[in-house]
Amino acid sequence: MSALDQPIEVRPSDRHSAFHRLIGWEVVEWTDGRAVMKCPVREDFMNRGGGLHGGLVATLMDSAGGYAALGGPPKDPNEVDTRGVTLSLTVNYLGTARDGVLTVTATRTGGGRSVAFVSIRVEHSSGTVIADGVGTFRRFSAAG
Repeated sequence: MSALDQPIEVRPSDRHSAFHRLIGWEVVEWTDGRAVMKCPVREDFMNRGGGLHGGLVATLMDSAGGYAALGGPPKDPNEVDTRGVTLSLTVNYLGTARDGVLTVTATRTGGGRSVAFVSIRVEHSSGTVIADGVGTFRRFSAAG
């Protein structure tokens, strides 16, 4: 693994939009083809039944998948990330949480120059798998 492929720590305020800061996740690993995020479970993430809202889980999976699919962090910290979009996201809900921390791990599994396939898993701090799934992402060239 070269120095450029080494995982780096990326704080939310460094790379995230206001929406991402609102949710409060942290990117703890980001390389070309892999991303790991952590997100504390908060009371305002619960659905009417008192379980973790599936929309939050899908949002975390989509975001981690995008990080893994679209490459590592830009070399220029001032560069805006406009390198792709989500084409599809399939989520399999396997559990829930009411507290603790979620860890979202996304790994690019294939694709080509313009499309990337990613496997994504969400685990609770207890070790329970909350969800897994796959995403397909469209990558744009540096020119747009």
